[in-house]
Amino acid sequence: MIRLIYFIIFLLLAFAIRSQSVDSVLKELRLIKDNKKKIQLVFKVAIKKGVKKDVYNRLNQILDSLELTLKTDREKGVLLAIKGHLLKKKQDYNSALVFYFKALNFYDKSKDTNGQMNLHYEIGAANFQIKNLIPAKKHFYSALYYSQLLKDNKKCSDAHAMIGTIFKDWGKFDSSLYHHNIELELSIQMKDNTAIANAYNNFGLAYKVNNQHEKALEYLLKSLSIRENLDDKRGIAGANINIGNTLKRLKRNKEATPYFEKGIALAKTSGNFDFYLNGLVGRARNLREMGDYKRAANELNRFIEIKDSITKLTQNKQLAEMEVNYQTEKKDADIILQRQQIRAKVAENSRQKILIIASVFALLLSFLALFFIYRSFKLNKKNAIQLANKNNLIQEKNKEITDSINYAFIIQQSLLAPQAMLDKNLKEYFILYKPKDIVSGDFYWCEETTKGFLMAAVDCTGHGVPGAFMSLIGKENLDKAVAKTNSPKEILSELNKGVKKSLSQNSNNGSKDGMDAVIIKIKEEGESVLINYSGANRPLWIIKRSTEMLQEIKATKHAIGGFTSDEQIFDEHQLTVNKGDMVYVFTDGYADQFGGDKNKKMTTKRLKELVLENYSLSCLDQKKNLEDYFNSWKGIYDQLDDLLVIGIRI
Repeated sequence: MIRLIYFIIFLLLAFAIRSQSVDSVLKELRLIKDNKKKIQLVFKVAIKKGVKKDVYNRLNQILDSLELTLKTDREKGVLLAIKGHLLKKKQDYNSALVFYFKALNFYDKSKDTNGQMNLHYEIGAANFQIKNLIPAKKHFYSALYYSQLLKDNKKCSDAHAMIGTIFKDWGKFDSSLYHHNIELELSIQMKDNTAIANAYNNFGLAYKVNNQHEKALEYLLKSLSIRENLDDKRGIAGANINIGNTLKRLKRNKEATPYFEKGIALAKTSGNFDFYLNGLVGRARNLREMGDYKRAANELNRFIEIKDSITKLTQNKQLAEMEVNYQTEKKDADIILQRQQIRAKVAENSRQKILIIASVFALLLSFLALFFIYRSFKLNKKNAIQLANKNNLIQEKNKEITDSINYAFIIQQSLLAPQAMLDKNLKEYFILYKPKDIVSGDFYWCEETTKGFLMAAVDCTGHGVPGAFMSLIGKENLDKAVAKTNSPKEILSELNKGVKKSLSQNSNNGSKDGMDAVIIKIKEEGESVLINYSGANRPLWIIKRSTEMLQEIKATKHAIGGFTSDEQIFDEHQLTVNKGDMVYVFTDGYADQFGGDKNKKMTTKRLKELVLENYSLSCLDQKKNLEDYFNSWKGIYDQLDDLLVIGIRI
């Protein structure tokens, strides 16, 4: 119990020393007139450790007084970013994010690349703290992009570290190691021993989560060695406790004991609550596994006592701070109230004089207004009757048009590849199909032949009703082509000739409309499956289960119809895939959609990342995740084009 009291007294002394240095800086702030220097000094205080809540409130008051005097977008962005930092230090991450996003808007306007990099990183870190890992990863990737533009290896290394940690938490071990490896390479390049130690620690934790404890131990020991050379007390404490837990999992309990002892002692003297409590729990479990149940029970009781004491200490601090804040705010409120009362009396006398003059003037205006209102009422009544008649006529016409398009949708659905045929010939698949305007210029088609199952994804010029007409032409000519051949490249050649003939494109008056298309033929050959692919401006993606890499087969760079020659020959590729591999064909509607925070194009690169993240899931889950991400990305913006994505599990 005496040791516990000493520990708490130590924490209070450390806290008081830190607060004293902050107060001296606050006094210095009052003497500075230059806004830029004042903001810089506030930022230095904001990032200090151990700052009390009343100091945060005083800093916020300084920032509020500065806000109205700032002129440039960059200064406004910096000020809002600091407000976000203050809230983040108070662990109010949701409120911090609000200010971070406002600051990011100003950084975007001022094209401050360094500010954009740091803000994206802070937004990622705040989301990471509240377990919003998907947006966290997205903003860390943005920070990574800007850090590479600026050649800022430190921030680049930090971003890779956080992305690797997120992949570790998701159980994506290979992706986690990939990012931590880049983190380590950059740290070595910078000769930053602290960063190198952190990278080794991240490797160790990734291997530990993957139950490769020997490998984890190797990297954690490397991290400890560097931190001991740096005399990094906090890092040494955490590394010793991590090594102790790893040795415990390897059943090397006696070896784990000195690491727990050293880690707990250092965490205690450095005032690190989390490491200290984690060390106590780890040591207790280690003792229990060694059969020393009495000491294990004592350790757990000690853990509970210290945790309760720290909780009470925190509560007492919060109550004291609330009282200080209340008294300060009450005095400020009284002063403001007195000023408002004086201003109100002066303003009231002026208002009475103005009111008398204004009342007379208003009375005259009222009579004049009544005349015009009555006249306007008569005219509006007449116009309203005419407008209502026109609106009724427009509504009737709109209903007729909409009913016609909805009926056209039913017809178009009946012409798509039949589900019964798809279910019969494909083991597992999904089709994500979202027309932009009821009917679509995208369509999918299939046919059974004696030499394999044929399937196509086609993107016609236009969308809505014009696109739907083109899809009918495409479907009709595909049916004609497959009657002549079952070779994907020959089908595309026949389709090209048929579309040009249907649209009279060989004459001077012919339209230049056409379509992009991809056709595959699937045929089982024992344990393997043969795929023949041919594409007109649309590629084929394959993810093999054995490599977990995405392979892209390029299309022939010519469309169907339009300016393409009648004699155009399309390339055909034959590939061998294994059962369990995934094959994807798609139109450009998904990747070309605009949206996100900055209303930018999604891009094919982002679609590749999504496919790689989800390919191991069932086809039903893949479709749901792709659709959910598309809707989230699109947000409030309109869908720009028809959308078609087909995934097939071989």
